[in-house]
Amino acid sequence: MPAGAMRAALALLPLLHAAEAEGMTRHILPNYRRTHPPGYWRVVAQELRNYCECRCHENQRESDAKSVGLNPLLFEEGSCKVNRQALLAHAKRPERLTVVVMAYIPEQNERLDALVCGYADADMVQKVLVLWNGLPEHRPIISCATNWRSKQQGFYRGILNPTTEVEVIVEPTNTLLNRYRHAKRVPTQSVVLQDDDVFHHAETLDAFAWGRMAAPDQILGTYPERNFRLDAATGEYEYVFHPRKTASKQYSFLLGQTSVVRRDTIDGFIHTAPRQALAFIISHKPTCEDLTFHFYNGNATGLPPIVFEDLAPVLVLGERNDQMHKQNKKLWNARRQRCLNRLAEEFGGMALVRSKCRLR
Repeated sequence: MPAGAMRAALALLPLLHAAEAEGMTRHILPNYRRTHPPGYWRVVAQELRNYCECRCHENQRESDAKSVGLNPLLFEEGSCKVNRQALLAHAKRPERLTVVVMAYIPEQNERLDALVCGYADADMVQKVLVLWNGLPEHRPIISCATNWRSKQQGFYRGILNPTTEVEVIVEPTNTLLNRYRHAKRVPTQSVVLQDDDVFHHAETLDAFAWGRMAAPDQILGTYPERNFRLDAATGEYEYVFHPRKTASKQYSFLLGQTSVVRRDTIDGFIHTAPRQALAFIISHKPTCEDLTFHFYNGNATGLPPIVFEDLAPVLVLGERNDQMHKQNKKLWNARRQRCLNRLAEEFGGMALVRSKCRLR
Protein backbone atom coordinates (compact mmCIF):
# COMPACT_ATOMS: atom_id res chain seq x y z
CA MET A 1 0.00 0.00 0.00
CA PRO A 2 1.44 3.43 -0.91
CA ALA A 3 2.64 5.49 2.05
CA GLY A 4 0.03 8.22 1.42
CA ALA A 5 -2.81 5.73 1.40
CA MET A 6 -1.48 4.12 4.57
CA ARG A 7 -1.42 7.48 6.35
CA ALA A 8 -4.99 8.21 5.19
CA ALA A 9 -6.18 4.82 6.42
CA LEU A 10 -4.53 5.32 9.82
CA ALA A 11 -6.15 8.75 10.11
CA LEU A 12 -9.55 7.31 9.22
CA LEU A 13 -9.38 4.36 11.65
CA PRO A 14 -10.16 6.34 14.87
CA LEU A 15 -13.14 7.93 13.15
CA LEU A 16 -14.47 4.53 12.13
CA HIS A 17 -14.08 3.24 15.69
CA ALA A 18 -15.85 6.35 16.99
CA ALA A 19 -18.71 5.84 14.54
CA GLU A 20 -18.95 2.18 15.57
CA ALA A 21 -19.04 3.16 19.25
CA GLU A 22 -21.69 5.78 18.57
CA GLY A 23 -23.75 3.22 16.68
CA MET A 24 -23.45 0.75 19.56
CA THR A 25 -24.49 3.46 21.99
CA ARG A 26 -27.57 4.19 19.92
CA HIS A 27 -28.37 0.49 19.76
CA ILE A 28 -27.94 -0.23 23.47
CA LEU A 29 -28.98 3.09 24.91
CA PRO A 30 -31.65 4.60 22.66
CA ASN A 31 -32.02 8.27 23.60
CA TYR A 32 -30.80 7.46 27.08
CA ARG A 33 -27.21 8.42 27.81
CA ARG A 34 -27.55 11.60 25.78
CA THR A 35 -30.38 12.85 28.02
CA HIS A 36 -28.12 13.12 31.07
CA PRO A 37 -26.11 16.28 31.69
CA PRO A 38 -22.36 15.95 32.22
CA GLY A 39 -21.55 14.68 35.70
CA TYR A 40 -25.05 13.29 36.32
CA TRP A 41 -23.95 9.88 37.56
CA ARG A 42 -21.20 11.40 39.69
CA VAL A 43 -23.88 13.42 41.49
CA VAL A 44 -26.04 10.29 41.87
CA ALA A 45 -23.12 8.40 43.42
CA GLN A 46 -22.50 11.22 45.89
CA GLU A 47 -26.18 11.47 46.81
CA LEU A 48 -26.39 7.73 47.47
CA ARG A 49 -23.26 7.91 49.57
CA ASN A 50 -24.69 10.81 51.57
CA TYR A 51 -27.88 8.86 52.22
CA CYS A 52 -25.96 5.76 53.28
CA GLU A 53 -23.78 7.72 55.69
CA CYS A 54 -26.83 9.48 57.12
CA ARG A 55 -28.50 6.13 57.80
CA CYS A 56 -25.33 4.72 59.37
CA HIS A 57 -24.98 7.79 61.58
CA GLU A 58 -28.55 7.65 62.87
CA ASN A 59 -28.13 3.93 63.59
CA GLN A 60 -24.73 4.52 65.25
CA ARG A 61 -22.91 2.17 62.90
CA GLU A 62 -19.75 2.29 60.86
CA SER A 63 -20.17 3.35 57.25
CA ASP A 64 -21.43 0.12 55.69
CA ALA A 65 -24.30 0.08 53.20
CA LYS A 66 -25.25 -3.51 53.95
CA SER A 67 -25.67 -2.82 57.68
CA VAL A 68 -28.50 -0.35 56.98
CA GLY A 69 -30.35 -2.47 54.43
CA LEU A 70 -28.95 -0.99 51.21
CA ASN A 71 -27.95 -3.12 48.24
CA PRO A 72 -24.40 -4.40 48.89
CA LEU A 73 -23.90 -5.02 45.17
CA LEU A 74 -24.06 -1.28 44.46
CA PHE A 75 -21.60 -0.24 47.17
CA GLU A 76 -17.99 -1.07 47.94
CA GLU A 77 -17.72 -3.84 50.53
CA GLY A 78 -17.94 -2.53 54.10
CA SER A 79 -18.39 1.03 52.85
CA CYS A 80 -20.88 3.68 51.78
CA LYS A 81 -18.86 4.42 48.67
CA VAL A 82 -20.75 3.54 45.49
CA ASN A 83 -19.14 0.89 43.30
CA ARG A 84 -18.36 2.70 40.07
CA GLN A 85 -18.66 -0.38 37.85
CA ALA A 86 -22.01 -1.36 39.35
CA LEU A 87 -23.43 2.12 38.81
CA LEU A 88 -22.02 2.21 35.27
CA ALA A 89 -23.69 -1.11 34.52
CA HIS A 90 -27.01 0.36 35.67
CA ALA A 91 -26.43 3.51 33.60
CA LYS A 92 -25.88 1.41 30.48
CA ARG A 93 -28.88 -0.84 31.00
CA PRO A 94 -31.23 0.73 33.54
CA GLU A 95 -34.01 -1.42 34.90
CA ARG A 96 -37.32 -0.37 33.39
CA LEU A 97 -40.48 0.23 35.38
CA THR A 98 -44.12 -0.77 35.41
CA VAL A 99 -46.48 2.10 36.27
CA VAL A 100 -49.76 1.11 37.94
CA VAL A 101 -52.48 3.78 37.77
CA MET A 102 -55.86 3.44 39.45
CA ALA A 103 -58.92 5.37 38.22
CA TYR A 104 -62.70 5.25 38.44
CA ILE A 105 -64.24 8.56 37.25
CA PRO A 106 -65.32 8.42 33.56
CA GLU A 107 -65.44 12.23 33.27
CA GLN A 108 -61.67 12.21 33.78
CA ASN A 109 -60.87 9.60 31.13
CA GLU A 110 -59.40 12.24 28.83
CA ARG A 111 -56.95 13.22 31.55
CA LEU A 112 -56.21 9.55 32.19
CA ASP A 113 -55.51 9.00 28.49
CA ALA A 114 -52.95 11.82 28.43
CA LEU A 115 -51.32 10.46 31.59
CA VAL A 116 -51.04 6.89 30.33
CA CYS A 117 -49.77 7.88 26.89
CA GLY A 118 -47.20 10.17 28.49
CA TYR A 119 -45.81 7.25 30.45
CA ALA A 120 -46.04 4.85 27.52
CA ASP A 121 -43.78 7.18 25.54
CA ALA A 122 -41.06 7.12 28.23
CA ASP A 123 -37.96 5.00 27.69
CA MET A 124 -37.97 3.95 31.34
CA VAL A 125 -41.48 2.47 31.26
CA GLN A 126 -42.03 -1.08 30.04
CA LYS A 127 -45.71 -1.35 30.91
CA VAL A 128 -48.59 0.85 32.07
CA LEU A 129 -51.22 -1.06 34.01
CA VAL A 130 -54.53 0.79 34.39
CA LEU A 131 -56.84 -0.48 37.12
CA TRP A 132 -60.38 0.66 36.34
CA ASN A 133 -62.49 0.76 39.51
CA GLY A 134 -65.50 2.27 37.73
CA LEU A 135 -68.37 0.76 35.77
CA PRO A 136 -67.28 -1.64 33.00
CA GLU A 137 -69.14 0.28 30.28
CA HIS A 138 -67.10 3.40 31.12
CA ARG A 139 -63.69 1.76 30.94
CA PRO A 140 -61.07 3.96 29.24
CA ILE A 141 -59.84 3.26 25.71
CA ILE A 142 -56.25 4.47 25.58
CA SER A 143 -55.73 6.35 22.31
CA CYS A 144 -52.00 5.67 21.90
CA ALA A 145 -52.38 1.88 22.11
CA THR A 146 -53.14 -0.30 19.10
CA ASN A 147 -54.09 -3.93 18.55
CA TRP A 148 -56.46 -4.00 21.52
CA ARG A 149 -57.61 -7.48 22.30
CA SER A 150 -59.45 -9.13 25.15
CA LYS A 151 -57.65 -12.11 26.68
CA GLN A 152 -60.53 -12.76 29.05
CA GLN A 153 -63.48 -10.87 30.45
CA GLY A 154 -62.34 -7.63 32.06
CA PHE A 155 -58.78 -7.66 30.69
CA TYR A 156 -57.71 -5.51 27.73
CA ARG A 157 -54.20 -5.24 26.27
CA GLY A 158 -52.75 -2.89 23.71
CA ILE A 159 -49.26 -3.04 22.21
CA LEU A 160 -47.65 0.35 21.58
CA ASN A 161 -44.37 -0.92 20.15
CA PRO A 162 -42.24 -4.05 20.60
CA THR A 163 -41.24 -3.07 24.14
CA THR A 164 -44.13 -1.08 25.62
CA GLU A 165 -47.50 -2.37 26.68
CA VAL A 166 -50.72 -0.90 28.06
CA GLU A 167 -53.20 -3.07 29.91
CA VAL A 168 -56.57 -2.06 31.34
CA ILE A 169 -58.15 -4.25 34.01
CA VAL A 170 -61.80 -3.69 34.85
CA GLU A 171 -62.02 -4.45 38.56
CA PRO A 172 -65.13 -6.20 39.91
CA THR A 173 -64.98 -4.19 43.16
CA ASN A 174 -64.08 -0.55 43.75
CA THR A 175 -61.40 -0.78 46.43
CA LEU A 176 -57.91 0.66 46.83
CA LEU A 177 -56.75 -2.83 47.71
CA ASN A 178 -56.80 -3.54 43.96
CA ARG A 179 -53.59 -1.51 43.74
CA TYR A 180 -51.66 -4.43 45.24
CA ARG A 181 -53.45 -7.41 43.69
CA HIS A 182 -51.76 -7.76 40.30
CA ALA A 183 -48.11 -8.66 40.90
CA LYS A 184 -48.39 -11.43 38.30
CA ARG A 185 -49.26 -8.85 35.63
CA VAL A 186 -46.15 -6.77 36.40
CA PRO A 187 -43.28 -7.81 34.07
CA THR A 188 -40.57 -5.75 35.82
CA GLN A 189 -38.91 -6.07 39.22
CA SER A 190 -39.85 -2.50 40.15
CA VAL A 191 -43.32 -0.99 40.12
CA VAL A 192 -44.61 2.57 40.53
CA LEU A 193 -47.99 2.68 42.29
CA GLN A 194 -49.65 6.05 41.85
CA ASP A 195 -52.86 8.05 41.79
CA ASP A 196 -54.38 9.12 38.49
CA ASP A 197 -53.90 12.86 39.06
CA VAL A 198 -50.10 13.05 39.21
CA PHE A 199 -47.45 12.69 36.52
CA HIS A 200 -43.72 12.06 36.98
CA HIS A 201 -41.27 13.38 34.40
CA ALA A 202 -38.46 11.30 32.88
CA GLU A 203 -35.84 12.49 35.37
CA THR A 204 -38.04 11.35 38.24
CA LEU A 205 -38.59 7.93 36.68
CA ASP A 206 -34.83 7.75 36.24
CA ALA A 207 -34.31 8.51 39.93
CA PHE A 208 -36.92 5.93 40.89
CA ALA A 209 -34.91 3.31 38.99
CA TRP A 210 -31.54 3.98 40.61
CA GLY A 211 -33.17 4.56 43.99
CA ARG A 212 -34.91 1.20 43.69
CA MET A 213 -31.58 -0.45 42.83
CA ALA A 214 -29.89 1.10 45.87
CA ALA A 215 -32.70 0.34 48.33
CA PRO A 216 -34.59 -2.74 47.09
CA ASP A 217 -36.47 -3.39 50.35
CA GLN A 218 -37.67 0.15 51.11
CA ILE A 219 -40.70 2.08 49.89
CA LEU A 220 -39.65 5.07 47.78
CA GLY A 221 -41.86 8.03 47.08
CA THR A 222 -42.29 11.77 46.95
CA TYR A 223 -43.65 14.36 49.38
CA PRO A 224 -46.03 14.46 51.33
CA GLU A 225 -44.29 12.67 54.19
CA ARG A 226 -45.69 12.11 57.67
CA ASN A 227 -44.62 10.89 61.11
CA PHE A 228 -46.13 9.82 64.42
CA ARG A 229 -45.57 10.62 68.07
CA LEU A 230 -46.76 9.04 71.29
CA ASP A 231 -48.96 11.16 73.54
CA ALA A 232 -47.64 10.45 77.03
CA ALA A 233 -50.90 11.55 78.66
CA THR A 234 -53.21 9.26 76.68
CA GLY A 235 -50.79 6.54 75.58
CA GLU A 236 -52.05 6.91 72.01
CA TYR A 237 -50.21 7.67 68.80
CA GLU A 238 -50.77 11.00 67.08
CA TYR A 239 -50.22 12.22 63.53
CA VAL A 240 -47.29 14.54 62.77
CA PHE A 241 -48.28 16.42 59.61
CA HIS A 242 -45.11 18.40 58.90
CA PRO A 243 -42.04 16.39 59.96
CA ARG A 244 -39.59 18.86 58.41
CA LYS A 245 -40.78 21.52 60.86
CA THR A 246 -39.94 19.35 63.88
CA ALA A 247 -36.60 19.33 65.68
CA SER A 248 -35.78 15.76 64.63
CA LYS A 249 -36.86 16.16 60.95
CA GLN A 250 -37.86 12.49 61.09
CA TYR A 251 -40.60 10.91 58.98
CA SER A 252 -41.91 7.34 58.98
CA PHE A 253 -44.42 7.03 56.13
CA LEU A 254 -45.45 8.68 52.87
CA LEU A 255 -48.93 9.30 51.56
CA GLY A 256 -50.15 6.97 48.83
CA GLN A 257 -49.83 9.49 46.01
CA THR A 258 -46.75 7.60 44.76
CA SER A 259 -45.02 4.45 46.02
CA VAL A 260 -42.10 2.78 44.26
CA VAL A 261 -41.54 -0.78 45.43
CA ARG A 262 -40.49 -4.25 44.37
CA ARG A 263 -43.05 -6.45 42.68
CA ASP A 264 -42.54 -9.02 45.45
CA THR A 265 -43.44 -6.41 48.07
CA ILE A 266 -46.96 -5.87 46.76
CA ASP A 267 -47.41 -9.62 46.41
CA GLY A 268 -46.27 -10.15 50.00
CA PHE A 269 -48.57 -7.41 51.25
CA ILE A 270 -51.71 -8.87 49.72
CA HIS A 271 -50.92 -12.40 50.90
CA THR A 272 -49.31 -11.96 54.33
CA ALA A 273 -50.54 -8.68 55.88
CA PRO A 274 -53.02 -9.16 58.76
CA ARG A 275 -56.41 -10.15 57.32
CA GLN A 276 -58.30 -7.68 59.50
CA ALA A 277 -56.10 -4.82 58.24
CA LEU A 278 -56.84 -5.72 54.61
CA ALA A 279 -60.56 -6.12 55.33
CA PHE A 280 -60.63 -2.60 56.81
CA ILE A 281 -59.37 -1.20 53.49
CA ILE A 282 -62.37 -2.66 51.69
CA SER A 283 -65.02 -1.60 54.20
CA HIS A 284 -63.97 1.86 55.48
CA LYS A 285 -63.19 5.41 54.38
CA PRO A 286 -60.57 6.66 54.83
CA THR A 287 -59.14 3.28 53.92
CA CYS A 288 -55.65 4.03 55.32
CA GLU A 289 -54.30 1.61 52.70
CA ASP A 290 -51.10 3.62 52.25
CA LEU A 291 -50.52 3.65 56.01
CA THR A 292 -51.23 -0.09 56.19
CA PHE A 293 -48.71 -0.71 53.40
CA HIS A 294 -46.02 1.17 55.32
CA PHE A 295 -46.84 -0.76 58.50
CA TYR A 296 -46.48 -3.99 56.55
CA ASN A 297 -43.13 -3.09 55.00
CA GLY A 298 -41.70 -1.63 58.21
CA ASN A 299 -42.73 -4.78 60.07
CA ALA A 300 -41.28 -7.06 57.37
CA THR A 301 -37.95 -5.27 56.85
CA GLY A 302 -37.29 -3.03 59.84
CA LEU A 303 -36.46 -0.27 57.35
CA PRO A 304 -37.89 3.23 56.86
CA PRO A 305 -39.29 4.61 53.60
CA ILE A 306 -37.25 6.99 51.45
CA VAL A 307 -38.58 10.31 50.23
CA PHE A 308 -37.15 12.13 47.20
CA GLU A 309 -37.46 15.60 48.66
CA ASP A 310 -36.84 17.53 45.44
CA LEU A 311 -38.88 15.45 43.00
CA ALA A 312 -42.40 16.83 43.20
CA PRO A 313 -44.87 15.31 40.72
CA VAL A 314 -46.93 17.41 38.35
CA LEU A 315 -50.61 17.61 39.30
CA VAL A 316 -52.56 16.69 36.18
CA LEU A 317 -55.42 19.20 35.93
CA GLY A 318 -54.36 19.95 39.48
CA GLU A 319 -57.77 20.74 41.05
CA ARG A 320 -58.41 18.14 43.77
CA ASN A 321 -60.94 19.91 45.99
CA ASP A 322 -63.72 17.50 45.03
CA GLN A 323 -61.99 14.63 46.80
CA MET A 324 -63.35 13.38 50.10
CA HIS A 325 -60.32 14.28 52.18
CA LYS A 326 -60.62 17.91 50.99
CA GLN A 327 -64.25 18.32 52.04
CA ASN A 328 -63.77 17.92 55.80
CA LYS A 329 -60.05 17.81 56.50
CA LYS A 330 -60.36 17.91 60.29
CA LEU A 331 -62.70 14.90 60.42
CA TRP A 332 -60.68 13.03 57.81
CA ASN A 333 -57.40 13.60 59.67
CA ALA A 334 -58.95 12.44 62.95
CA ARG A 335 -59.99 9.19 61.29
CA ARG A 336 -56.53 8.75 59.80
CA GLN A 337 -55.02 9.24 63.25
CA ARG A 338 -57.23 6.49 64.64
CA CYS A 339 -55.77 4.20 61.98
CA LEU A 340 -52.34 4.63 63.57
CA ASN A 341 -53.54 3.11 66.83
CA ARG A 342 -55.63 0.40 65.19
CA LEU A 343 -52.75 -0.73 62.98
CA ALA A 344 -50.29 -0.71 65.88
CA GLU A 345 -52.61 -3.16 67.62
CA GLU A 346 -53.15 -5.35 64.55
CA PHE A 347 -49.43 -5.57 63.78
CA GLY A 348 -48.53 -6.24 67.41
CA GLY A 349 -46.81 -2.90 67.97
CA MET A 350 -45.70 0.27 66.22
CA ALA A 351 -44.10 -1.07 63.03
CA LEU A 352 -43.33 2.28 61.36
CA VAL A 353 -39.61 3.09 61.27
CA ARG A 354 -38.44 6.67 61.65
CA SER A 355 -35.62 8.29 59.70
CA LYS A 356 -34.36 11.80 59.02
CA CYS A 357 -32.48 10.75 55.86
CA ARG A 358 -33.75 11.81 52.44
CA LEU A 359 -32.68 11.56 48.82
CA ARG A 360 -32.59 14.42 46.34
